Amino acid sequence: MIEVHTSAILAPSNIPKSSFIALIAASIGGLAAPLFVTMSGWSAQHSLKNKQGKKTSNSSIYYWLLCRFTFLFICQFIVNITANHVFHWNSPGILSLLAICTLISFPLSKIKIKTKLIILILILITPISNNYLFELNGNWDSLIYVNSLSDFILKIFFNGTYPLFPWLSFFILGGILRESEKNVNYKLFLCGLTCSISFMIFSVITGKYWALTQGDAVLTFFPPSTGFIVTANSTVLIMYILFKKYNHKFESNPWVLSFTKIGKITLTIYLLHFIPLRFLSYYDQSEWEFTYILIITLIYTFLWWPLSNIHDKYFSKFSLETLLRYILAKKNIQSTTVRDS
Repeated sequence: MIEVHTSAILAPSNIPKSSFIALIAASIGGLAAPLFVTMSGWSAQHSLKNKQGKKTSNSSIYYWLLCRFTFLFICQFIVNITANHVFHWNSPGILSLLAICTLISFPLSKIKIKTKLIILILILITPISNNYLFELNGNWDSLIYVNSLSDFILKIFFNGTYPLFPWLSFFILGGILRESEKNVNYKLFLCGLTCSISFMIFSVITGKYWALTQGDAVLTFFPPSTGFIVTANSTVLIMYILFKKYNHKFESNPWVLSFTKIGKITLTIYLLHFIPLRFLSYYDQSEWEFTYILIITLIYTFLWWPLSNIHDKYFSKFSLETLLRYILAKKNIQSTTVRDS
């Protein structure tokens, strides 16, 4: 996430967006949002199952959901104001998407995996209907500027930067991974891999770009194409399978344990990392050399690793995550997270 946002600000003008380097940078950052939404779906399902297992009352669960929904929506507007070099003040974004998904998580927790799989498949093809019903040209201004309440709602659900349809697919995938068995994951991955390879073959045959952040390509991030959504879901799934398989090797590694401190304050980092980038956007980087830009991007990206450890040791009480836990604690509602399992 930090890498792609930094490279977007510092992108050298002499490097085409379709070049190999640009594609690598976009691919790394392009998985940030899918991973965020998938992990959010996993943890929401995890929390709800734990609460239901402890026979938490429905009123308490509703309060928990509404608190998270409201908190994330407010944070979205704070991010918009903080990063006004990128977003408009009332633009729906990744946090408003997670807010809506939070409300949906409760009914999703009540349905069986087979039903979730059917819903997942249906949502994977919603980019086709979105493209038919709306003018989706990938122009950034058309994605972030909201002209009315109805336009705001449409951007949340269909034609914004992170519309619920099709981004809900990652949230549902996370819920499926929380409950599914190994054979289900493998079958789902094989289906996704087959489709992803088909997209690559189609790209080669037609001579169309395989992947671009925006533009005419098989895989596009803005607006999200079916090719991108299916490929990203498949990539997230294989990452989950691999990490789960080798989890025993990771969980005792001190470097990994150090790195996981970032996971405690992802929302805080998401908000804070825009502040230096906002000031950086004021400078003219057109004459900066690629090597210089690469060094700055790598340093700024990895800087949050030691900062998260410093925060965990000395300032753990100060974060957006801590504030949300404090709000929930006012009603004696346990904030069940992945780390509690």
